Amino acid sequence: MLTEVQYACILKEFFLEAVYYRTRLMTYAEQLQVIQSLHLREGDNVTIQCPFCGTPKKLSASKSDGKLMWNCYRASCNGRGIHSGRRDLQTAKNYMANGAKISKTRYKPIPSLTTLPENHQPAIDYLASVNSLEAYQRGLIQVRYAPAEDRVLFLQDEGAVGRSLSRGPKWLSFGDLPAGITVGTGSTAILVEDTPSACSVSRLDNVTGLALLGTNVNSAIKNTLNNYYKVYLILDRDAANKAVIIRRTQCNKVKVRFTTTDLKHLSVEQIETILSL
Repeated sequence: MLTEVQYACILKEFFLEAVYYRTRLMTYAEQLQVIQSLHLREGDNVTIQCPFCGTPKKLSASKSDGKLMWNCYRASCNGRGIHSGRRDLQTAKNYMANGAKISKTRYKPIPSLTTLPENHQPAIDYLASVNSLEAYQRGLIQVRYAPAEDRVLFLQDEGAVGRSLSRGPKWLSFGDLPAGITVGTGSTAILVEDTPSACSVSRLDNVTGLALLGTNVNSAIKNTLNNYYKVYLILDRDAANKAVIIRRTQCNKVKVRFTTTDLKHLSVEQIETILSL
């Protein structure tokens, strides 16, 4: 004989199974009817017991800009959907006042207080140590020093990258640099990872250094490459696989070269040897 407690447990399990079986076949329209019965207001975001599978705290439901969204996080439950209903009066007013909400990337602003590198000898010493002083003196790259951050800033258009001379992260990005940083005016472009390396290769005749600020060639950089007669990609041998992928999938005109020594520490003759110029 079953005890009352055992019998109650069996009934509960049977109920949950029945509910689950029913919701597996529940249509979108039926789910929407259940969600609408919650009477969510604009801006509401709740986590409740799933009305479809009965699992506690598994259903997330929200209403934003007149749109109903719901999702059960139980893998076996099909309780999920989106319904773009009509905006109520207040939602419509908010939309007209604020416009559509568009996600924008936030960039760290360029330091407002900067000075010439000549006003801070360690900044000049750093530029000389990474073969970037010549590019700065020739006007091929704009460089400033930010005292508050103790950083040398390489600037272009609406962005900059800053190299710390003492504290904090070695490199920080400021503003927006979708096409990297270009150093020089030559018809041959040499793609490198960082800005000092771009400055270093710009010492070669008729060469422009293009700092990827990483090891990826995005669409903006790819479009920029159309302005050059020849394009080389020089990366550390550790990035060999990445270089081959870039060569095959993104930039067919790129000639790949590898180096075991950082470009910003090489002489003009050593860089020419790598390029086989």
